Amino acid sequence: MSDLDVAAVLEDVVARQEITHAIARLQRGIDRADRALMSSAFHGDAELDYGFFVGSATEFCDIMTGSSERAHHEVTMHRPANVWIRVEGDRAVSESYIVAYSPGANGDGPLQSLIGGRYLDRHERRDGVWRLVHRTYVLDWNINQAGTGSALTDFGAGLIRGARLEGDPGTRLLTSWAIADRPPITGGETVEISQELAAQAGIAFARNEILDLIVAESRAVDRADEALQRSLWHPGATVDLGVFFEGSADEFRGWILDAVRSAVRMWHSVSNQWIQVDGAQAVAESYVIALDTRSGDDGEVDTLSGGRYLDRFEEIGGAWKFTHRTFVHDWQIEQPSTDQRDDPEGMYAALRTRGGHFPDDPVYAFWNRA
Repeated sequence: MSDLDVAAVLEDVVARQEITHAIARLQRGIDRADRALMSSAFHGDAELDYGFFVGSATEFCDIMTGSSERAHHEVTMHRPANVWIRVEGDRAVSESYIVAYSPGANGDGPLQSLIGGRYLDRHERRDGVWRLVHRTYVLDWNINQAGTGSALTDFGAGLIRGARLEGDPGTRLLTSWAIADRPPITGGETVEISQELAAQAGIAFARNEILDLIVAESRAVDRADEALQRSLWHPGATVDLGVFFEGSADEFRGWILDAVRSAVRMWHSVSNQWIQVDGAQAVAESYVIALDTRSGDDGEVDTLSGGRYLDRFEEIGGAWKFTHRTFVHDWQIEQPSTDQRDDPEGMYAALRTRGGHFPDDPVYAFWNRA
């Protein structure tokens, strides 16, 4: 790899890291009701479209953190995953899957909601800093159950409990550690790149490409996107899902797309990717939480399952693709669906942008015009 290639790889790695960090700051800011942290993720003219709110990021930050009552409100958690970033110069787009935990109440008492969706974000680098300039929220699913566990007033004795603002023990701990990004100041001079650093940059770039493949496979399945799914696998690749499926990737494509189209909803959130690269070979383990909703005689049923993908990849002709996937099943929950997307009086009515299949899902218009 030439010095020029290494420079391009390092710039790409830095861009992805800074964009991912901005997304993380935004989610942390929402959950901690920290306006400064939230606003640090946006450029000054950024805008958002959540459905229930369409307007400037400045106003959104005020709404989400401006009420003193929010400091005492039960904590939320917004967990991004499947972060797929495409960088083009000083601009970038990303799709992130998001699982949000939101406590609330109804007439019968406390309510706990899990909400699955996606963020479609645009980013720009200005004066060397990557921040968001626009976010659209897409609703995919929701689960709403009577409050248990942390929703009960007597829960949590002895636990380190999350909170908002300075009341959060995690925030206090991070503040006490007093660590911030402080890169060494240089004059921008050209430096020599060692062979070791060049090799490390090559591994970093390969890991980014493999991460994109893992994320793309989730989009291909959830959106029933046959062309995308076909593009991710080398000829002769195999898949092992135990009793559900074992065979070639070509056969798997037909099987999984039939399964997606027959489901009410299907959604795969991957995280915790651990990737090892050895030349043109690579392996990875990824944690996955999947939601599958199907209609039955007694109504719709949600199956929420957790497990791991064990994947093999190979670089052939300059392109990394899958050569094998095994799914390891770790846990599963089955329960009647409590999705409230169609309730005109419910909390989800204002979330107008909804997920769907290829080519109608909003990610395609967003991704293609970027």
